[in-house]
Amino acid sequence: MISLGKNIKKVFKNAGILASGDIIAAIFGLISFGILGRSLGVNSLGAFSVIITYVTLIEKFFNFQSWQALIKYGNKFNCKKEILNFNLLNSFGLLVDIFSAIIAFLLSITLCNYLVDFFNWSSEEIKLIKIYSIVILFNIEGVPTAIFRIQNKFLYFSKKAVIISSIKLILFFIGWSYSFEIDYYIYSTLIAQIIGYIFFLSKSLNYSDLNLIQILSNSNIKKVLRKNPKFLSFLFQSNIQSSLKLSTSLFDTLLVSKYLGDSAAGLLQVAKQFSKIFTQISSPLYKSIYPELASLWQLNNIKEFKLLILNSIKITMIASSFMYLLFVFFGKFIIMTYIGLDFINSYYLMVFYFLGNVIQSSSFPLSPAFLAMGYPRIPLITTFISSLFFIIIFILTYKKYDYLTIGISYALMTSLWLFLNIFMYKHKMKKYYD
Repeated sequence: MISLGKNIKKVFKNAGILASGDIIAAIFGLISFGILGRSLGVNSLGAFSVIITYVTLIEKFFNFQSWQALIKYGNKFNCKKEILNFNLLNSFGLLVDIFSAIIAFLLSITLCNYLVDFFNWSSEEIKLIKIYSIVILFNIEGVPTAIFRIQNKFLYFSKKAVIISSIKLILFFIGWSYSFEIDYYIYSTLIAQIIGYIFFLSKSLNYSDLNLIQILSNSNIKKVLRKNPKFLSFLFQSNIQSSLKLSTSLFDTLLVSKYLGDSAAGLLQVAKQFSKIFTQISSPLYKSIYPELASLWQLNNIKEFKLLILNSIKITMIASSFMYLLFVFFGKFIIMTYIGLDFINSYYLMVFYFLGNVIQSSSFPLSPAFLAMGYPRIPLITTFISSLFFIIIFILTYKKYDYLTIGISYALMTSLWLFLNIFMYKHKMKKYYD
């Protein structure tokens, strides 16, 4: 029997608020994806996913999101009611977010010109990549994410998800009704994302006095860095870790497109869409558990810290394993009903891919635990090693296992990632008690 303490109840309460919106967004997303797949077919769906994936990959890798560092260092100001320092830190984070978004946008529209031959992109695909790259300029989510998590205003995450998914569903339905081509769906996705980002940022202004003009003062920047001497180091390391982790889940689409073609990339996109079921379990919990772990570690409440991690792992492991078994038995029927017989081969890919999802979603508390403990390098190192392992396995085996390679590689990668994280967690806890 799992005993639920007050901390995990708080985490699950906040996660429930997030999940309520995420579930609605996921339902709308599944309907939208079904429309998209039936409208475009396997090959065009693959091309669509490559365009979105390339821009998202550049965005996640170069557009530094400051929320992890802001929660780590802003939490103490919030607990002590140091409002001025809290606002200065958030304003500095906003400056980082805007600057990195501009850099990421410029890299996205420039780098694609040099990757044309490698990925065999057409001139139309390059044009759509550059147009969709505009979305990066509006992704200023770091500061709002930190503010909402620290202030326990998790409802805004749900609202943003529902807004984006609702707009996409409406626009996709119109596109399907009039048999529009791939460019229409790219524009629709761009519009939906921008509206969602604007809503998210605007609402955060109600909970923190963000002043870019004030923070641009050299003395204020020095003041922020003097009070938080390890802020930039933590920001860099935590972002690299997140970027590496996300790049693995995104780069696989580009790898499949490069070596196996757009048709295989289309099958992979189906697998990823269904894998969001597991994300609905772990993602809300990840978003809500980090501030709680950071507070417990700050208060030196190690017993509750460890109990929160252990109980979270147990609960998510049971839930995700149940979802996996349901798919193994009913997956083929669901795929044929949902998106059509042309995509039935994605089932075999998903059997392996979902196994990796079970492993990753079940062990979700480990990365935020290391960040809360002040060890951002550990998730960075374990993610880098497992990501490199993933790429090597794929390159060595794709000719033998074809599109199944991606699922097998992903399951092996998450297994290695889990082993490394458990080993380091036990090592750091032993070192703490010593």
